[in-house]
Amino acid sequence: MDTTIKCSCSHCGAKYRLPVEAQGRSARCKQCGEKFDIPRQNGLEDSILSWLSEPAEAEEPSVSQPRVISVPTAGAPSGDTVRPRGIIRQKSSNDESRS
Repeated sequence: MDTTIKCSCSHCGAKYRLPVEAQGRSARCKQCGEKFDIPRQNGLEDSILSWLSEPAEAEEPSVSQPRVISVPTAGAPSGDTVRPRGIIRQKSSNDESRS
């Protein structure tokens, strides 16, 4: 676990590494002299609990019926004719020796 927190001054943007014990408190910037709040970092348990307590978002709105793009009709001739294929056979050891 990290022993420091990375944060920056909200007024001038100066970057600091502060001890974990300082989280949730305020500090005075050495560059501009203004006070800024040190953010509180959530632990793994806290982040999981906050994720679980969030309301479930709808992934996608439900559609009553899907949109049909194209459906070939059974009796209509098409440009691509499908030829039936023959029987699938396994090669025997005799077939391999011929090749």
